[in-house]
Amino acid sequence: MPFDVTALADHVLIDSDEVETRLGDLWADRPEVILFLRHFG
Repeated sequence: MPFDVTALADHVLIDSDEVETRLGDLWADRPEVILFLRHFG
């Protein structure tokens, strides 16, 4: 099932250095793989 990533383009994430990154900027120039990890414990 395809996923429409344009819905995520305007979301902003904060990285471990507290730098804000707009998701759409990550794939503006080339394809990107985005992986979300969640640690429990």
